[in-house]
Amino acid sequence: MSRNFEFNPEMYKIVAKNVRKYRKEKNLTIDELCKYAEIKKEFLQNFELADTNMAISIYDLYKISVILNTSIDKFFIEED
Repeated sequence: MSRNFEFNPEMYKIVAKNVRKYRKEKNLTIDELCKYAEIKKEFLQNFELADTNMAISIYDLYKISVILNTSIDKFFIEED
């Protein structure tokens, strides 16, 4: 079975959009989420903009999912 593991910039946009969506659903500011997750504010701001292909570590994504009480796999689901 062959798999294509090429870089997909759309994946970052989907994840960034969902991080922002779930953060807002929990009524957390970027400042609050960064404080709890111990992530730099500038990084999360730029990541959520999704206008760059900024990589986020699995560890940071995991911390965000725990704080937002959201399964990490939901960050990868593209919704309309």
